[in-house]
Amino acid sequence: MSCVLRVRGTNFAVDEFLSKSTLKPVVVVRRGQPQYPNSAPSRIPNASGFHAVASEADFSQLQVQVGDAVRFLEQNHTELARLVAFPEVERVSLDFGIEERDVAAQSECFPPDLLRIAGSLGIWLEFTLYPYQESESSPAVS
Repeated sequence: MSCVLRVRGTNFAVDEFLSKSTLKPVVVVRRGQPQYPNSAPSRIPNASGFHAVASEADFSQLQVQVGDAVRFLEQNHTELARLVAFPEVERVSLDFGIEERDVAAQSECFPPDLLRIAGSLGIWLEFTLYPYQESESSPAVS
């Protein structure tokens, strides 16, 4: 998954929201509860929230991610408006996973339709750069 809807709030009642939601979380985090069975005490979350997939396009396919994200926002507009207005939600964002290219300066652009719909809902846009991963099927370079 490369474009993820991320939701968080210190006192966000995540289970209450999700019990009536059409959004399908892939990760749910509850404040004060370890996310994994053997989590170190320093890794216990101080906020509740969830993640949902907005696009499964590859990190190298930003424009496909953007198109998928626009459709996700349009198809879930009413539910996302309810989410943003839900008590104690502090931040809702779309995080685009982008492959880091070997260039002097990497620049990415988001189109006006994505900015308009995300902005009208009060949803942040962010991106996370991931190192280039050569696929196993790529020929070895000597």
